[in-house]
Amino acid sequence: MAISTDYSAPVRVNGFACRNCSEVDQAKRNIDPANPSAGPFGINDSGKAPTKHFSDDARQQDLMADLHAEQERVRKAPGQPVAAAYGLSASVSPGNFVNIGA
Repeated sequence: MAISTDYSAPVRVNGFACRNCSEVDQAKRNIDPANPSAGPFGINDSGKAPTKHFSDDARQQDLMADLHAEQERVRKAPGQPVAAAYGLSASVSPGNFVNIGA
């Protein structure tokens, strides 16, 4: 009987195929055993395309300034801020949404 350091069949841990206990330990920490230099969850992977955290619209300063000005106007508007945000008027007066006498 031969003693081997690799498993007879790969074991799956956190979605990674592991051949030995060292790879199992890496997979438990969410490090890909096939590419351990990428780090946990592949954050240091140089081959991965860079992610855009903000859309192209969010990078336009004038568009964002207009959006924030509109939000501030709606927030300071009297009445129902949710209804005002959608350009509607409140159909129920405040305090009449729930019947507490029931």
